[in-house]
Amino acid sequence: MFFLYLLPRLPREISLAVFGLVVGLFLAVHGGMQAYAESTGVPGTIHVSDCNHAEGGWDELWTEGWACEGQFDADDRTVHIAGVAVDGILDSRPDATLAALVDGPGAHTAAQDGAGAWKWPAVTGVVILAFTAWRIRTLTLLFRLRRAVRAADVAVAA
Repeated sequence: MFFLYLLPRLPREISLAVFGLVVGLFLAVHGGMQAYAESTGVPGTIHVSDCNHAEGGWDELWTEGWACEGQFDADDRTVHIAGVAVDGILDSRPDATLAALVDGPGAHTAAQDGAGAWKWPAVTGVVILAFTAWRIRTLTLLFRLRRAVRAADVAVAA
């Protein structure tokens, strides 16, 4: 991040705006997808048949835990999937069952029933996007100032 301050102001502002847009959109879309899965998904239970130890990467940047899969049965008995993977890494190895949501009978993954876990990524993404919009406003002011200085230089030279 220190090297970013070595750039002139305009490229630095452009770099920060692009970074903010990418991160903000990623978090907002991820939170939105989780909210959609939670609101429209078919609730049910995964009967866990296989769990593998999932290790973190880049010197434990990501948490270690368990990657599990099993058979999904809907609570209302409308959907039965023989093999479905649990989306994400579980902190502890589940006993025999796990509450989850699927998109439908053709789903390959099941989202954990997080009961509102989508709120943090969605709200964080929206806050980052709002801050980035403010930064883009600053960027447009810099462009106008640059244009005004060039016009003044041309007027003085003439």
